[in-house]
Amino acid sequence: MRNIIFTIILLFPLVLTFIILGRVIRIDSNLKLMRENPIVKNHQQEKVIIDKHSSKRRVYFYVTSDTKTLKYERDYRGFISDWAFFNDKQLENSDTISFYTDPNQKIAEKESIPFFSINNEKKNFSYFFDIFQYVKDKNFFLLLIIFLIYAFVGGGGIDRFGGITQYKTIGILFSLDIVFFLLLLFL
Repeated sequence: MRNIIFTIILLFPLVLTFIILGRVIRIDSNLKLMRENPIVKNHQQEKVIIDKHSSKRRVYFYVTSDTKTLKYERDYRGFISDWAFFNDKQLENSDTISFYTDPNQKIAEKESIPFFSINNEKKNFSYFFDIFQYVKDKNFFLLLIIFLIYAFVGGGGIDRFGGITQYKTIGILFSLDIVFFLLLLFL
């Protein structure tokens, strides 16, 4: 039993990482580069609206397509790899915006379409990190529950079989796993 719990402690973060990477790759395979002309809507001054200082940071803009207006929006939680880019006033009033999105999405009324990597046509670290942030945001509470279960069950398992004083290597790896989960959740 002890070996099973220690194996789970060692392998679980790797398995979770591969699951998240698989979701990022699956989303990436459906994305297509789009170039659109944003429009001014709802008496806004800018064509691209950047709410950096609100409680829920977001970037959104409107485009017209087949006589209806579509809203592209991204909510951000945590670290944004290109916030320095968003300080540029040219983005807010640009005539053409390039971004990645799934062209096969169905949009209902009063719903927005998510997009990735605004004005970044290269698939670089920032592009994949943006998709990772989206996956993390959609599954945040599930990841939080998994983290809490892992922390209590793993910590209880180590404690039951002798504690960190007897199994120093497992204790150190378990501590590193906890730090990894915290970075995964709040980065």
